[in-house]
Amino acid sequence: MRKDCMSTQKEFSRDSPYALIVRKREIFYRFFAILFIAFISPTVDYGVSITSGPFMIVLLISFLRTAIIWHGSMYIIIFCTTTFPIFKYPAKLLLIQLVLLSVFVILIESAEIVAMKYLVNAPLSDHDSKMLIFTSLLITFLISSIYASVSFFIQWKENLLRAQNLEKANLEAQYETLKAQVNPHFLFNSLNTLLSMVEGNDDAELYIENLSEFMRFILQNRDKQSILLEEELSVTNQYVYLQKSRFGQKFFVETKIPDQYLTCAIPPLTLQMLIENAIKHNEISHEHTLTIRIYVNNEEQLVVENNLKKKIDAEPSTGIGLKNIKDRYQYLFEKTIDIYESDTIFRVILPLPSQIS
Repeated sequence: MRKDCMSTQKEFSRDSPYALIVRKREIFYRFFAILFIAFISPTVDYGVSITSGPFMIVLLISFLRTAIIWHGSMYIIIFCTTTFPIFKYPAKLLLIQLVLLSVFVILIESAEIVAMKYLVNAPLSDHDSKMLIFTSLLITFLISSIYASVSFFIQWKENLLRAQNLEKANLEAQYETLKAQVNPHFLFNSLNTLLSMVEGNDDAELYIENLSEFMRFILQNRDKQSILLEEELSVTNQYVYLQKSRFGQKFFVETKIPDQYLTCAIPPLTLQMLIENAIKHNEISHEHTLTIRIYVNNEEQLVVENNLKKKIDAEPSTGIGLKNIKDRYQYLFEKTIDIYESDTIFRVILPLPSQIS
């Protein structure tokens, strides 16, 4: 079956950034608003006097009704805004939100009407019941619009922060690239000259050609946010060839990617950075060869893993490379990468979205 490569939505979580709306001050106002609505409801909705016998029962039912509708509506909005970001799916967000809120309020309000009729024998006609449901819907939509506005503002703020983080990550990546570029025309001219000097030496010619193509890829794609996985694998093979010329039989890279995944998106030089990271932090010798595997797992995610034998005198890790990859995936695809490390294995799991930026 062909992989669709479509990005999935962010999962709903009560720990979502949108849960900022449950701050202490908001909780305080919410409690007294629920209490106020519940207190006036017996008289306004059912004509039950505060001095009458069933007032406390009606008050309790109204309080439960108001609290359930208020909190339920709040979490419906949180779920909708996290599942369907307003900047991507505005029409779908509005429609699903209205449907869920309407169904939820009608169910809870109907349960309240039944409880009032059977517990306190409230004389409610069909017209009265419909008006209660209609009024409850209006109040719910009014209060929900406040929460929706807060969620909109938070998403807008998050998008700005993601843009700033991506810009910072791109600047860091460009800086690292620029340090290695020197003068591009001078380097390519020098490589061409060197290639003519070693003519007849097949190994040297092949090495220089791969180095030239790798550097050309960096220059041509340095401003792109994402490329096809097929392109990424091509430049990765060139980088692997350069490293195998250095380490020989002490270094291996195994790649197994089915053709249906080659059109998926990936930030440029992601695989190269992960391979470089493995080389940087692991011992490579005849006793401890480094093997890197690149494959797609059962969850249709791209996996890059290597056996682990950390250098004794390795320089401290700055984590910039992995952070760069994390930031770009979060901003471009709203996805996260997973990192797993044991005593023998280091594994990075990358999503396979379809968007090309």
